[in-house]
Amino acid sequence: MKERERALNLLRRIESESLFASIALIGESGFIRTLVLGVLRWRSWLDYAIEKASGRPIRKLDPVVIDILRTGIYQLRFMDVATHAAVSETVDLAGRHAKRARGFVNAVLRRAAEGIAEPEDPATRFAHPQWLVDRWIRAYGRERALAILEADQQLSYPDALVLDGDPPPGATWSALVPGVVKLTGSSADLDRARFYPMDEGSAVVAAIAASEGTDVLDLAAAPGGKTLYMRWRGARVTSNDLSLSRLRPLMGKHERIVVSDGRSFPFRRRFQTVLVDAPCSATGTIRKNPELKWRLQESDLPRFAELQRQLLGAALDSADETCVYSTCSLEPEENDEVIAAVLAKRTDFARDDIARQTPNGARGWVRDGVLRLTPESGADGFTAFALRRVN
Repeated sequence: MKERERALNLLRRIESESLFASIALIGESGFIRTLVLGVLRWRSWLDYAIEKASGRPIRKLDPVVIDILRTGIYQLRFMDVATHAAVSETVDLAGRHAKRARGFVNAVLRRAAEGIAEPEDPATRFAHPQWLVDRWIRAYGRERALAILEADQQLSYPDALVLDGDPPPGATWSALVPGVVKLTGSSADLDRARFYPMDEGSAVVAAIAASEGTDVLDLAAAPGGKTLYMRWRGARVTSNDLSLSRLRPLMGKHERIVVSDGRSFPFRRRFQTVLVDAPCSATGTIRKNPELKWRLQESDLPRFAELQRQLLGAALDSADETCVYSTCSLEPEENDEVIAAVLAKRTDFARDDIARQTPNGARGWVRDGVLRLTPESGADGFTAFALRRVN
């Protein structure tokens, strides 16, 4: 099967089966990965270009024709592909999957190749849902919101914790946190005995939790990167998660693993520090997971927040001294509002300045005692709070 056809089929599956692109693309070639992730990343801009070049509303086109045109226009606009190759190969693709639209696809691509005027509104220009752009402008101000949008649209490669030996060829050390390297390609071929894929933003949160003692409970530990980072830092870590399947990457690398619902305290003692990196909307990870922005709805946020409040309450019950609460979300409902709601009912904990525990390279991302790491840092976006027991 040709690469463009494989990419089209993967796009159709990711959408129809709600697959994660990072999983669907395991083992795929660089061209296929670039094309699939690029179409997902720039989807609304590509649809804008289709409407401009065709003169038709996107809603009136057949879904398979839309996906074919998205792949062709992405090649024309964002990839180093010769115009004649992008047009002819995509028209051939239409001939196999949407034969009656072959001429239409050819005409639209040729008009698109002449150039598409850039849209003025940030939501289309940076290919994000309007509701998400609006709320980031409210939360972060226009300048920083635009920087986040632009960062989300950059090509992204994995990071990895160096467990042993030297970094892989071509990798560079993270400027945010010790022990992590930024790769220049896929992590698929890494020696997992020496390297563990994890985002440097995730490592920053793990470093914060491991900074004040050796007795740590990782309350929502899957898939295990933070646990391994805290162990690398010398902490004694107990890892807990509800999902046995999501803990499997940790098995064989770590011994103290408990499978339980973190909302119900399963232990007979407290831990010096508890880290709860709560399940969330993951709006800080859109650069690496672009399909998320088209699936998430603003109405989903309250559902995440309810679970987060429950987990944080259980974490405070488990913490003898300190609790670190974090999410890879940029949304106030999942961060500041969760902290405020829980502390309104708890007089045994209070907010602490997280800068004391934050690695030097990441301290510039602390504002008013809270880590607000956003994607223009080069890492996934994370928000983190430190809570300390009041004697």
